[in-house]
Amino acid sequence: MITSAREFDLAVVGAGILGLSCALAAVRRGLKVVVIERNVRARGASVRNFGLVTITGQDRDTVWRRACRSRELWQQVAKEARIPIVHQGLWVAARRPESAALLDAFMHSDTAEGCELLTPTAALQRCPKLHTSGLRAVLWSPHELRVESRDAIPALAGWLAGDLGVTFQWETAVHAVEPPRLETSRGLVSAGAAAVCPGG
Repeated sequence: MITSAREFDLAVVGAGILGLSCALAAVRRGLKVVVIERNVRARGASVRNFGLVTITGQDRDTVWRRACRSRELWQQVAKEARIPIVHQGLWVAARRPESAALLDAFMHSDTAEGCELLTPTAALQRCPKLHTSGLRAVLWSPHELRVESRDAIPALAGWLAGDLGVTFQWETAVHAVEPPRLETSRGLVSAGAAAVCPGG
């Protein structure tokens, strides 16, 4: 039981992907970080919905550059934290004329860099598992990547704790956040700032 306040630069409430991302950004800036999580491990949306970094088709003005940066960060972190990238790349199949026209239009956009528009025969040679019956065209993008969230989240937390010195308080509920004072079920935590990242 924690009976006296411990001092940190940043307290992160929630150990999902958003909370862990905040912790990583802070510790890389030299801050002393604590992550407080009410469960024994991350649950909720970070495990149910997270895992795929999607680049292709994102709007260039608002999302595409950010998505590319997210992919770069994930490639770096996955290597350092020994998180397997279980899949890379994306196949998009077009069976209707309108869909094929859309893929063709995409290939003339400035976000199609690195992508290829293939005939069904050429796509089948590259990916024998594709079902090409009735296809008109197939888009290949090398940009997407996927990790298995059930493995990636605990591995990321373990790396942050073991290699980067982030403190974790598991099975700890936060009752009040008024920096520099946080009231938790295990006592007080003192932090100059707080990032509240609740799960969904």
